[in-house]
Amino acid sequence: MNDFNNSTAGADLWQEAKAFISCIAEDKKASLLLERAGGMQRRLASIAAEIEETGTYSHTSDELQFGARLAWRNSNRCIGRHLWRSLEVRDFRDIPPADLTEGFVSDALKTHLEDAFNGGRIKSIISVFPPRRVDGSDPVRMANHQLTRYAGFRSTDGGIVGDPHSVQLTDQCLGQGWMPVNRTQFTPLPWQFIIEGQKTSIQDVFEKQPELFQEVKLTHPEVAGIAALNLKWYAVPLLSDMAMKIGGIVYPFAPFNGFYMGTEIGARNLADQNRYNVLPDVAEALGLDVTSNRSLWRDRAMVELNRSVLHSFDEAGITIGDHHALGEQFEAFCQSESRKGRDVKGDWSWLSPPMSASQTPQFHRDFDNDLVQHTNFFYQHHESEQPLDAKPSKKSGGCPFHL
Repeated sequence: MNDFNNSTAGADLWQEAKAFISCIAEDKKASLLLERAGGMQRRLASIAAEIEETGTYSHTSDELQFGARLAWRNSNRCIGRHLWRSLEVRDFRDIPPADLTEGFVSDALKTHLEDAFNGGRIKSIISVFPPRRVDGSDPVRMANHQLTRYAGFRSTDGGIVGDPHSVQLTDQCLGQGWMPVNRTQFTPLPWQFIIEGQKTSIQDVFEKQPELFQEVKLTHPEVAGIAALNLKWYAVPLLSDMAMKIGGIVYPFAPFNGFYMGTEIGARNLADQNRYNVLPDVAEALGLDVTSNRSLWRDRAMVELNRSVLHSFDEAGITIGDHHALGEQFEAFCQSESRKGRDVKGDWSWLSPPMSASQTPQFHRDFDNDLVQHTNFFYQHHESEQPLDAKPSKKSGGCPFHL
């Protein structure tokens, strides 16, 4: 039953499916659903027969829900995965091909974004669209890295207005007809989908519905000069270009969100020299001596910028975590997983925050950075690039975090 006509792809998929179903069987809550469906062996036999016949298999709704949550639990680089069981899973897998239009997808994502914001009490949601086919084709993908993101415009003097991380996508959108009313430091990017391998028209969603793009203007509890810098950031980080794999089945378009940790904004997005690089402006607002780095003006400016981020989100009533609280919660998660006999995989360089890292528990932990391959989130290459194997070869220099 399990030779799959000597198909290597079928055999690999079968092994990953078995590993996933075993995780369900080992989970006290999820195993109850598996038992009600006839038990582990019956489900494995059904999956084996489906792979034998079609080269792939389909997840039940219960498997999709548990699998999406498990993929979050297995994510090496996420410090917020102690909340994995709270993820709300929205299932768009069975949309008829004729109905899988840019209008339908756009409406689904607008609702996702609005519901995720939840009046400021950010709710973690994932919207799962149809899986990758046996021939490697994808029903739907998205060009955007995130649903909410700022554009990066090239200026005539060679500089960048906005987010340097977005320059390539901004160029593509402008080249395909996007005509933004304003080109500012904080102009929201439009959306573009790739349906059945074809790029759709540019959708300037936030020009038409600015209320969907929730932002927080940064102020400081003591320093008025920071508010005068007119800095802001968006409220919901909603990733749209990563693939989710569950039991070997790849979902190339499964946009998902959590909530921000303050240092993501205040110590990286706004502070990095190859991003917004605002620390010199913050230092000036603080009246710091910037003539020598030995004065630690960058460090002092970063602390106050991060205070500003946390203060501003709190004042706006929008969920945000700080690296100390999230570090303690992640440590509790690690200890809980250990008591259950599960090893927490982790990428130390991502789990240690970019500010005051040694003051958090994870800085002092060693992590096994091997990936759980059968169920996880992965970066993926754009469809215009040559597709890579699902299991990258180390000999070819493939990154294990990529499909």
